[in-house]
Amino acid sequence: MSRRTRFFVIAGVAIGAVAAMLSVSEPVEAGTCMPVKAKGRAKDIATATTLAQVNLTQKSVLLGGKVTQTSTNCVPGPTFVVCKISAVVCPK
Repeated sequence: MSRRTRFFVIAGVAIGAVAAMLSVSEPVEAGTCMPVKAKGRAKDIATATTLAQVNLTQKSVLLGGKVTQTSTNCVPGPTFVVCKISAVVCPK
C-alpha cells in the first residue's frame, strides 16, 4: 500500500470515528424521544441488572435526557448472566 493510500485510509477511519461519536453523543432535542439499549454482565442477576442500570444512566446523561420507559430481560448463561435493558430517553 502506498504512503498516500495509507494516509487516506487513516484519515477516513478518523473522520468516521469522530462522526460516530458525534451522532451518539448529541443531546435529545425538544419533543423527541429516542430508544436506548444498555447491557450488564455478571455472575448473578442482581449484579447484572445493577450494571445494566448504571450503563443506562450513563447513556441518558450523555444524551441529556431522562429515562421514561424501561424493559429488562435477563438471560442466564453457563458462566454469566446477561441483562439487557431497553428504554426510551426523552428530553428533561
